[in-house]
Amino acid sequence: MWARSECMSHQSDADAASHADAQRGTDPRVVAGWSTDTELVREFGQAADIGDAVCLTVDEAVATWSELSETPSLLRFVDVDSLDGLFKAKATDNNGWLPSTNFQFQSCRVTLLYGASIRVIVDREP
Repeated sequence: MWARSECMSHQSDADAASHADAQRGTDPRVVAGWSTDTELVREFGQAADIGDAVCLTVDEAVATWSELSETPSLLRFVDVDSLDGLFKAKATDNNGWLPSTNFQFQSCRVTLLYGASIRVIVDREP
């Protein structure tokens, strides 16, 4: 799935690293999560690259739901490289709220929650 993604093409060295990680059993593409008919949720460790997490989750949503399309791509709407600087390291203090952002992609709302883990949620309109 990563190979066909325009989103992941911004990191040519990521494939080589992912292959090495997969051989060691620590493949970063294998993440926790769940899905329903209208929602796809993936959780990544806090050290994950936020742009990659969003791209991976959106790519999976495109592959899962036939009404979504690879064109226009996510990169035409969102500067995924800038997502990594969106939250500060101490954004998750004990104030009781979880830093987040969301945006529309095609007929879906993509929500990014930054906490002890990075959660990406793709909600499609029913």
